Amino acid sequence: MSWRAWGGLVAGAMAGAAGYARRRTALAGITEDYAAYWRRRARRPGELVLVALGDSLAQGLTARRPERGFVGLLADELAAREGRTVGVRNLSVTGATVADVLAGQLPLTTDSTDLGQETLVAVCVGTNDVVHTPLRAFRERFAELCAGLPAGALVADVPNFPRGPHRIAARRYSSSCREVLAGFPRLIPVPLERATRAMRFWEVGADLVHPGDPGHRRYAAAYLEARHTAAG
Repeated sequence: MSWRAWGGLVAGAMAGAAGYARRRTALAGITEDYAAYWRRRARRPGELVLVALGDSLAQGLTARRPERGFVGLLADELAAREGRTVGVRNLSVTGATVADVLAGQLPLTTDSTDLGQETLVAVCVGTNDVVHTPLRAFRERFAELCAGLPAGALVADVPNFPRGPHRIAARRYSSSCREVLAGFPRLIPVPLERATRAMRFWEVGADLVHPGDPGHRRYAAAYLEARHTAAG
């Protein structure tokens, strides 16, 4: 290989690394902005309160604005379809695993609403577990989470990983979610893997990992369809 060719490869690698670093820095910047939005949004009352548990997907990364994430879209559509106000308590945390939801989010669902308000819990977690949690431990923790959720909660499996070294593993984790959920008929499964299998490149966000606005619309539609189907 000539020095010119080698230099081109090095320059390309450096440019790619710099682009990746910029995306990570930008993502870190919006993470707190999105979390702050949901803290403010929680002050708005609603006849129905949507309580979201999960990770960065539930936070809305990387929709252009947090309310364009699937949780915000789901709240808006519920309000339009059911003719009542919908408050949102988004307890999700970027980077969370099922263990984090069990420890830090699920306990907060008991004080998420005032007396007399109806609550709908929506769960989207597991993508970080694919990388960080052995499958057996994930399955046990996911079952523990399901056991602690109220009846009628919308619980998604792991979305499709379109690329990367964890693509095949993600399918096993998603399948495990569905198997666990089959043992909890009082919960409403959301087939997120199936819904995201057909995602196109233009539905992906700027970080090339999380959904963009169109992708979040696809997520919201999956949750709405699951609720509608369960209602008969």
